[in-house]
Formats: sequence, structure tokens, C-alpha cells
Amino acid sequence: MRRKVPIIVGAILGTAHFVLVGIPFILSKGGGESIAYQIYFLDFPLYAAAEAMFQRLLLSSVLFNFLWFVMLGTVMYGLLGFIIGLAFSRGFRKTNAES
Repeated sequence: MRRKVPIIVGAILGTAHFVLVGIPFILSKGGGESIAYQIYFLDFPLYAAAEAMFQRLLLSSVLFNFLWFVMLGTVMYGLLGFIIGLAFSRGFRKTNAES
């Protein structure tokens, strides 16, 4: 039971990222202004890192953008959800232990 909550929260956040960023990216074939705004706001840490390290690839390669933002972004949100779920699970367990 202890590991179920982090895995579920991580899966929910990873799936939400894929639905909000991945599917529109695939449907727009990696182009368009709306997907650029979604990527900029939802994946800002990845965007800032790509702009600093891979500026040419960021502007010219659809495959790089797919791998960087859709795949790595989904993993990033999955890990973030796992960490949030782990913190929630530990906090909830400590609250029950004190009662």
C-alpha cells in the first residue's frame, strides 16, 4: 500500500502531460503556435534547458522536440508525481501514527 499512492499519482501526472502536450504535438506534426505555447508553459524547465544547450535543434528538428518535450516531459511529470505521492504518503502515514 505504501508504494501504490506515488505510482498512481506519477501515472496520473505523466498521462495528463501526454494528453495535454503529446497528443496535440503529434496531431499538429510539431508545428504551430498553440503547441509552442503549451510546451513553453507546461515544460518551462525543459524549454529553458533546450534553449541554453540545443538552440539550433530546438528551432529546426521536429524529432528533437518530440523526444525532448513529449517523451522527456512525460517522464519529468511522472517523476514529479511520484515525488508528490511519496511525500503525501509519508505525511499521511505520520498523521495516522500520531492519532
